[in-house]
Amino acid sequence: MPFPDHFAFTRSERRAIFVLLAVILVLALIATIGKKKVEEPPPQPSIAQTAPTPTSTPEPTTPFAFNPNTADSATLRAVGFSPFVSSNIVKYRRAGGHFHRPADLALIYGLDSTTFARIQPYIYIPQEESYASVHPTPKGKEMKKNKSPLLQEGEAIFQEEQSKDVGEVPQPSLYKAYMENKLPSGTFLDLNKADSADFIRIPGIGPYYASRIVSLRRQLGGYVAISQLRDIQDLPEIGDYVFVEEGAQQRINVNKATLRTLTRHPYIGYYRAKAIMDLRHKSGRVVNLRQLSFLNEFSDEDIQRLAPYLTFE
Repeated sequence: MPFPDHFAFTRSERRAIFVLLAVILVLALIATIGKKKVEEPPPQPSIAQTAPTPTSTPEPTTPFAFNPNTADSATLRAVGFSPFVSSNIVKYRRAGGHFHRPADLALIYGLDSTTFARIQPYIYIPQEESYASVHPTPKGKEMKKNKSPLLQEGEAIFQEEQSKDVGEVPQPSLYKAYMENKLPSGTFLDLNKADSADFIRIPGIGPYYASRIVSLRRQLGGYVAISQLRDIQDLPEIGDYVFVEEGAQQRINVNKATLRTLTRHPYIGYYRAKAIMDLRHKSGRVVNLRQLSFLNEFSDEDIQRLAPYLTFE
């Protein structure tokens, strides 16, 4: 029995149906592949990728011979002590403490056993400062009974040093050579005339701080007081080795200096320099420091510090 005409498709209709089925099939295939990619877990990184990159540890400071009873904080840090331990050693000496033998240094608060073991062979205490010379060994059985373990260990070390071969040639002390280049007590340097090589000879001062002292002097135009060294961060106290000659500073002419010149001065900076330039444009010239004191950018302390460095000609 033949199909009715309304169930028959023309050639163009059949072709459109085949194309539609092909498109549906392609879309279904794409959706299936995309779903598999989403469900697949991300690849795990290899051990080589996850392993942390080893960081290089800084080389420890190479110790040198030093006397813990006279070494300054900079020397102690150069030997290998931390800033905290170096400060504790200096504080201990200032309080009247004295190191009679190398083992006494191990009692300093904050010094770990590993650091002490590394530095111990370089501790140099002259014989006249040793425990046995400052505290002679008493005779008598009753004194031997009362000796502390610390004293007994100190005597043992002293006897061991005395038992060395008499013909042995003593090794030169690196610490002694280091101190021979330092300024003796009672020697003074002019802050406005000494150069970096001179400042390095001050105990506790190395090339870094010496260059900072010279750099600040150049920026200021000369020192007017030793207290200005406090502007250098962490600079050791050197007041016992320096002095300031009066009238050695260079002055800035407020009415002729450029904005750049004013800005470069450590006590002025950009905003105060800009205020000075505005005042000059407004008033024609600046007569004295009193005019600057009325500006919000200048405090009383600023005016006092700038007084030796400004001129109003």
